[in-house]
Amino acid sequence: MNIQLLLTPFPLDRAELEGKTVVVTDVLRSSTSICASLLAGARGVIPTGGPGEAGELWAKLGPDNAVLAGERDGVRIENFQYGNSPTEFTPDTVGGKNVILCTTSGTGIFVHTNRAGLVLSGALVNISSVAEAVARADQDTVIVCSGREGGFSIEDTLCGGMLIDQLNGNHGCDVTLNDAGALARLLYSERKTSLQKAIAQGEHGKFLASLGLGSDVEICSRTDSMPVLPMLKDGRLIRSDGA
Repeated sequence: MNIQLLLTPFPLDRAELEGKTVVVTDVLRSSTSICASLLAGARGVIPTGGPGEAGELWAKLGPDNAVLAGERDGVRIENFQYGNSPTEFTPDTVGGKNVILCTTSGTGIFVHTNRAGLVLSGALVNISSVAEAVARADQDTVIVCSGREGGFSIEDTLCGGMLIDQLNGNHGCDVTLNDAGALARLLYSERKTSLQKAIAQGEHGKFLASLGLGSDVEICSRTDSMPVLPMLKDGRLIRSDGA
């Protein structure tokens, strides 16, 4: 299995995705909130590229069928019902509804994955579910780290490294890595016993803590705490783990 890890989303436009598996990871916080939404009984999560697109879609679907959620620079978007904290997505808030999600870094990436064979949303909270699905698909894979505002982020790189480690170690996949993938795996091997600490001390972890969202960082760092598999189908992330 050839694995290409992208430390930031920008090379995605040049990547060959035909027939490949794509895993989009945004640990802090959209990938985690997607898992939380689906575990809470949301019908699906619709990732969007901007607030305008999200608002138009919500007007089309209506408040009985969908909720608006998202953030810019960590703060809930004005006139949206919810922000991007995984604690906001509960059976009472999103059960039976579509979550239209718009975030600074993570959600817009899905727009560029239409040529891929299989598209998944991956985080630390569902890492083993994602690894199992990638191994089962047995296709060349692209791991896209959302990063922070177009730059490198330690949390997404650690997540990518952990995914690679599980594919090779837990599932016996014979993996060939690009340099970024090898770097991510090395970073994970050095920090695997202190993931939460490493993430909390990263730029984005510190930024969220400064906004009073340090508890979100802790939630997003809990490995396999939300064992759900979000799969993109017809522009919507749906639960695809047999639940």
